[in-house]
Amino acid sequence: MKTHSLDQLLDERKLWRGQQLRPRVAVGDRLCTGFRALDAALHIGGWPRSGSTELLGDYGIGELWLLMPALRERLEDRAMAWLNPPFLPYTPALAEQGLAVNKQLLVRPKTLSDQLWAAEELLRSGAYAAVLSWFSGADLNDRQLRRLHIAALEGQCWHIHFRPSVFAQQISPAPLRLQLAAANQALQINVIKQQGGHAGQQLQLARPPALFLQQSAAASWPVYNTTPALPPQRQALRKISLLSKTGKAAIFAAPQQDDVTKLSTTASKEQSH
Repeated sequence: MKTHSLDQLLDERKLWRGQQLRPRVAVGDRLCTGFRALDAALHIGGWPRSGSTELLGDYGIGELWLLMPALRERLEDRAMAWLNPPFLPYTPALAEQGLAVNKQLLVRPKTLSDQLWAAEELLRSGAYAAVLSWFSGADLNDRQLRRLHIAALEGQCWHIHFRPSVFAQQISPAPLRLQLAAANQALQINVIKQQGGHAGQQLQLARPPALFLQQSAAASWPVYNTTPALPPQRQALRKISLLSKTGKAAIFAAPQQDDVTKLSTTASKEQSH
């Protein structure tokens, strides 16, 4: 039986070292996350500038806060799209974070097929620096996920795909997958997969105190009321009086919600995120 030494197998290119598979990523091909610990945990030293990045976890635990430093840098030249977010983005908060409101696009397709089509078109168009997409727990197959990733690569677009944790064990073509969880005053981050680097890194980032309040029960939120409480009977009379003074058009003239809607600063009754 013919035997081969390790060096011989390497010379004959029948074996290769794992480090040889790591892609060479230039500084210009990555986005600093804005968090030194997270940059150190990621093989390329930050977020990839294009392709799909999956963030798996519950919504509202600080996933947008985690992205804000990179989004501010990414949106200097192109716009950004929100595809079926679970809550309406609050434009004053976005402006406060340094994201130009006139560069935000909100898209709300009604069916899964429409959403997949819209996602591919947005990602491939080259007009958007980043597309944030939520598929409401839809179990997308490998072919659908791969199409989204390839479309993002073709459009040089950063696709941030938010998915529930239940899909953490699912095979995905996304080069970077992170699982997020709310920890005690921190955001727990587990690296599930990163192309060219090792997985399994775990770290915690201290979260803003405001997030703790948003995740508590509404009944426990502080109430700031500068007007004295009215007796129940007077409150009812006041509501009737206000309704009688309110025009019918003001109550029912809700803005038309087209499939593609520019974000505006108009107040909305939809819950903000």
